[in-house]
Amino acid sequence: MDDARSDLESGWDRWSRSFAEIGALAERSTIVRHHGSASRGVHSALVDSFRPVERLLGNEGLGAYFDDDGRIREFQLHPTGGGHASRQQRETLEDDLAGWVEAVADYLEAATALYAYLDQAPDRAALCFGYIFDEDQETLGPLSTNEGELVSGVVETMERVADALLIDTGRAYSLNELSRLVHDTFQGRLTVTVDGPILEIEGFVDHESFVERPAVDLWRALEVLAGRWLRPDIVTSLVTPGPDAIQPDPDPQSFASLQRSWAPPPDALTVESEIRNQLQPEEVYIVRWQTPPAPKDEDEVYELALEQLATAEQNLPEVDPVTAPSETKGAP
Repeated sequence: MDDARSDLESGWDRWSRSFAEIGALAERSTIVRHHGSASRGVHSALVDSFRPVERLLGNEGLGAYFDDDGRIREFQLHPTGGGHASRQQRETLEDDLAGWVEAVADYLEAATALYAYLDQAPDRAALCFGYIFDEDQETLGPLSTNEGELVSGVVETMERVADALLIDTGRAYSLNELSRLVHDTFQGRLTVTVDGPILEIEGFVDHESFVERPAVDLWRALEVLAGRWLRPDIVTSLVTPGPDAIQPDPDPQSFASLQRSWAPPPDALTVESEIRNQLQPEEVYIVRWQTPPAPKDEDEVYELALEQLATAEQNLPEVDPVTAPSETKGAP
């Protein structure tokens, strides 16, 4: 973290160097400091053609393509490289992965047991989820002995699963970050804001005001897979990669009202096989949208571009500088 802060303050971080090479028409860099230390950097640039963006993404392992036929605009991404991890980081991931998939298998078994019980006692669901969500136990009322064991099993195994997002003492990365270094071609958060109605999306995740290329890492794989065996999934509903400030805060009553389904829980070997299958980027990411009316003059072109730049900055994730250090990085 000290090296990252130093690079950010000196303008020698990877994104400062990448942005310096694209020949921007306009550029803005912002460094946020907390107690005098850099905690976040935002780099923004305005370019007059797609070529600099293509070059920047290409250097980060993504082939990029843009086309406008006058009616429809299309943006594509194609992963072209491998991960950025060292041999030692790859070995560390392999060593730690077995223990984590065991934790996932144990969690699925514990959560399935709870859901099977709640099928027979649905009126106890809000109470049980209240304990799992760490609500004030004095106002919840007591659990039965059986319910206490079921809830404890879920909480204990959830904590072991969520350990993938924590950085152990003496390490620079969490297990989840290591998995991304090994398997993802692009290490930043990549969102696309378009200037017209979206017509088609493939590979990207739709966030209404923008689309996002999903990360290729263990937590994303868990989000995709958990719903296959357990719905709604508890751990991914309660925990997300990032600082405390952006963690979900679901309501036990609302969560209890959701329709529940479950399948026989898989063993650890099955979980590992399915997780590994998910640790592959999509072959292509596509967003197509309607071409907007042509600007009236150059001034309007520039104004629209600056408006798009501001929108892109607003879509960056918020960061709490006090609690942030583990899973959040400065983003381009």
